[in-house]
Order: sequence, then structure tokens, then C-alpha cells
Amino acid sequence: MALGNPKGNIQLFVTRRCQLRCAYCPVRKADADMSPRTARLGVDFLMRHRSPRLRLDFGGGEPLLNFPVVREAADYAARRARALGKDLSFYMVTNAVALDDEALDWLVRRRVLLELSLDGRRPDHNRHKPALEPGLDPYAATRRGLERALAAGADFFVIAVASPADVRRLADNFEHLYSLGARSFDLSYALGSCWGREDQEAFFDQAGRIIRRHRRALARGELRLGNLSQRNEPTVLSSELMVDTDGSLHLLSEWMFESSGPSRPAPYQWGKVQDGTDINAVYWSRFHCYYTLVRMYEDQPAVRRAVLNNIDFGRRVGRFFAALGEEVHGRA
Repeated sequence: MALGNPKGNIQLFVTRRCQLRCAYCPVRKADADMSPRTARLGVDFLMRHRSPRLRLDFGGGEPLLNFPVVREAADYAARRARALGKDLSFYMVTNAVALDDEALDWLVRRRVLLELSLDGRRPDHNRHKPALEPGLDPYAATRRGLERALAAGADFFVIAVASPADVRRLADNFEHLYSLGARSFDLSYALGSCWGREDQEAFFDQAGRIIRRHRRALARGELRLGNLSQRNEPTVLSSELMVDTDGSLHLLSEWMFESSGPSRPAPYQWGKVQDGTDINAVYWSRFHCYYTLVRMYEDQPAVRRAVLNNIDFGRRVGRFFAALGEEVHGRA
């Protein structure tokens, strides 16, 4: 039996521009935007998938910096999906700095699920997410975006990333985000950092405190913590297919340490959306993700150590939350 592509989503990297320079973001920034034509070809690539349920993701960079292309691609995808009888959903990763009322109105009408990146209180957030240009307070700007999303009734969750330096404040940072009105979260750990055993145990201790304090709300569905039900670990081996600004296809793994400067080219070539590639003929797995990382950074021991460390820690994180999810929700 031929292998098929089980993934029913792709992510359009609509820009490599961003207002922030997050310490743990591995993506190389550049003054590069996806064109409307390339975005439409990316949609066509996705629509050829045999699955009746598809999802179109937008990322970057900061996708709101190329919002006209986001809007055009989503509207085009909705028309294509309707004509093909497919169930289509939308997802966007954003720092919310440029999340104004006009964008929110459209995002709500399109029912785009937003992943808002806010790590906690101002000191920790701004320490790891400095602005590219002086004068921008990243925490204040993202908090305004979150408050606008709440007021507009947008569908969103907050992803809070802990680093080894601030992991012992994770519970405190979570309570701050909770006080802002957010009720849907994912807890994450900074990829690319080597997590020592004490820092790993601190992550588990802090996450456990959050879950114990909010156990009833979690059980009743009044509070959502995605880690308890659907977060795939280890995230360093996340098997997502990306469309770069020029239309080239890549595994997310190729970009996990991109800013470190890979010493070798990616071992797999997936083509471009301009080539008319059949998405059903493209197959990849976590093995491909792992092999991609070890080959691209074969001559960089520090990166290889971080990869292996993040795999080991991620597996522990997965087991930890799976056990707590069974306790809270009564299922594995």
C-alpha cells in the first residue's frame, strides 16, 4: 500500500518580517512577503488533499504585517472549499501587536482561531521578546491586542513560553494572564535551550501548581489548557509542512534552528507550490523531522545537544500532561 499524507493542513509563511526579535524564535527574519499569487497557489496545493477536513494556517514572521494577502488567501480558500464540499478552518499565529479593530472584525467573521503569544508579566515578556524598533513596548502592545480580541469575541488561546531563566515564575505569569481575562492556554517551553534536570523539574512543579489551583474550572470546561488534551510532544519534531514566502515547501524542522545557520542543506526537497505538486503524494513523519535536524546541523555539536535535550524533555512533558489530563478529564 502506498504511503499517503495524513496531514490536512499547511502553514503559509506570508511574511518573514516581524516587529519583535524573540530570543527563542528560530526563524530567520527578512524583508520578504508572500505574493497574492503564491498564496493562492498554496491554497490550491492544500485543496488537492483528499481529506474532507482541511485547515489553512498563517504564520511567519508576523502574518498581520501582510494582512491583505492573509485576507485574500482565506477568502479564496473559503470559495474553493465550498465548491469542493470540504470543511475548512483557519488558524493564525500572531504576536497581536498589529491586531487592530479592522483585522479583528474580519478574523472574527472568518472564524480564524488565533494563537496569541504572551508569556506573562511585562518584565519576563519583554526580556525574551524585545522590539525591533525603539519606542515599542511589546508587552503593552500584545496586551492591547489580547484585550481587543476578548472584546470582539474572537476565538483565541494564549501560548505562554517559559525559558530556563524564568520557569520558576511560570505559575505567577499564568495567573497574571488569567487575570487579564484569557481562559484558553497552552504552556510551552523554549526550544533551542538545553533544559537541565532542575529546570525541567521546575517546569513540572509550576505546571502542576497551575492545574491544582484551577482543577475544577478545567474539569468543568470553564478553563482550557491545550496541553492536557491535544499538544503533540516533543514539539521539536513537529511534523508541519510550511510554504515559504517564495512558494517553496519545507518541513517546520528545517527552521527550528534556522537562525543558528545550518551547516548543511536540508536532506529532503519538497518542491514548490508553483510546480503543481500533489499534496497526497508528499509523505513525511517525525523520522523525517529528526533526520532533517541531525543532517542540517551535523557539524554543530551545540545544536545537536539542544535537539536531543528538547526531544528528551518533550517526551517527559508529554507523559506528564497525559497523566494529568486523565486525572482532570478522565481520559488519556
